[in-house]
Amino acid sequence: MDGNIKKGTVLSIEGQTARVAPMSNIELVSQSIQIAEYIDATELTKGSAVAYVIFEDQTGLVFAKLS
Repeated sequence: MDGNIKKGTVLSIEGQTARVAPMSNIELVSQSIQIAEYIDATELTKGSAVAYVIFEDQTGLVFAKLS
């Protein structure tokens, strides 16, 4: 992963972190990444579409829930 913004699917949520995969390759599962503070994690469910970014060091951020 290279720090580009991606559209993906939430695969699991634990607290204020989520594991996501890009829409184009559901097999490419991320490590747990932070959900932005302004997003209510309880509104995200498995299968929710999100915008996220993952950096070279495998840290990342889910920064938007998409409709």
